Amino acid sequence: MVSDDITRRTALRLGGATLVAAGLGTATASARPGASPNAVFDLDFSTAADVAGNGPNTAGWVLDRYNPSLGYDPVAFTRASFDGDDRLCIDISEDGPTSGFYGYQGKKYQDAGGSYWNTGTGSRFSYRFYIDPAWEGDGVGQQTGVWPVLGNEGGSISAYPILEYQDSDANEDGEAGFRVYVYEADENGDFAGARWESIGLPRKLGIDPEEGGWVDVEAQLQQTSDGAAMKWRVDGKLVADERNYNVFAPSTQFLEFIFNSPNFGVDQQYYYDDVTLTEPGRAGKGQ
Repeated sequence: MVSDDITRRTALRLGGATLVAAGLGTATASARPGASPNAVFDLDFSTAADVAGNGPNTAGWVLDRYNPSLGYDPVAFTRASFDGDDRLCIDISEDGPTSGFYGYQGKKYQDAGGSYWNTGTGSRFSYRFYIDPAWEGDGVGQQTGVWPVLGNEGGSISAYPILEYQDSDANEDGEAGFRVYVYEADENGDFAGARWESIGLPRKLGIDPEEGGWVDVEAQLQQTSDGAAMKWRVDGKLVADERNYNVFAPSTQFLEFIFNSPNFGVDQQYYYDDVTLTEPGRAGKGQ
């Protein structure tokens, strides 16, 4: 479902119908005290502002892949007390489509006025999410992840390097684990395809889906000779390095971040926390 949709969407954008990034907003998100001095934003969901919609002068969330004409409620992003702290709760509605483009429900986090973040190579995006041990054996698919949107030097969208977690019911091979979405080019540098690459649950992670718990994820925009590629880490351990692939349309910056989860026909909640974007040299520039 997702592979075909993403490929078509990206090919359209890169084949002439490119989206040029908007300019920086008049006011950006500010990192809270105690955050990294290089933080562009740092959301711990202790205040209502961390789940608020995007405004002309404030960073915030914007619906992604929602079609109101189909008559279902949009995904809800709310603050919730869970496992001893305030978290982001993503509430997937069972009433929406369960396949195709709108089978995914989510929101994207943008700078003020719906503009891009435009953070360059070396930037790191990190978050935590909760693997519920009840997912294993419940007979229902659970799948959730983040889609960093990358841009090229001109500010046009170049790639959606996704990392998702699937429980054993959602994964076709019946095993819980991670997967990443990678882009490939031919010998001429032209788009050759995009596909899912299975990561699973490498032994070094020590993650038992039947025990569950919080997992830390980091996406690093690593500089290459002709742009940048993603390096994904889970609990501090490298699980995917896109420099192993011939990445199509070299990317140079993070534009925005989409939190998406597919609808399996039942109401479902996912919990996230500590959503942070850092950029080298940010400290001292003002927020």
